[in-house]
Amino acid sequence: MPAFTVTTVAPMPNLENLKKQAKQYLRWHRERYYPVAAEIRAALPRFQHLDENQVLEANFKLGDAQELIALQSGFEGWQALKTGAPAMTDQKKQTVPAPVLSSTSAQLFVTDINASFEFFTTKLGFGVDFVYGDPAFYGQVTRDNAQLA
Repeated sequence: MPAFTVTTVAPMPNLENLKKQAKQYLRWHRERYYPVAAEIRAALPRFQHLDENQVLEANFKLGDAQELIALQSGFEGWQALKTGAPAMTDQKKQTVPAPVLSSTSAQLFVTDINASFEFFTTKLGFGVDFVYGDPAFYGQVTRDNAQLA
């Protein structure tokens, strides 16, 4: 009995799906969805000097969203993506820098201060400024220019 080899290949991106993805980025920008601001700033040179609020206030067109998709996919522009998309086998996602907290000072009320410190330090990258009480009942964490007590 002959042996058969099965080879799997990542699905090729469909140009129509990429167009829909660009329109989704445009919608997110119009809806002021903050995570998309970081992606725009990371990928598009004309937005790199802006903070998230400025990116969301800036003029962002469908062409910008298409360029974003192309750059994230490893192409130098939308036209290059359109001509190269059929030969593409997988997308390369650009690393998005962590958003910078420009300022905040808030007081949060929590039921478990130790679990809260654990969450803010391990998941969100905050550092512990101080802990007060034995057992602890008050403390503060900071990251960039943000302080949460």
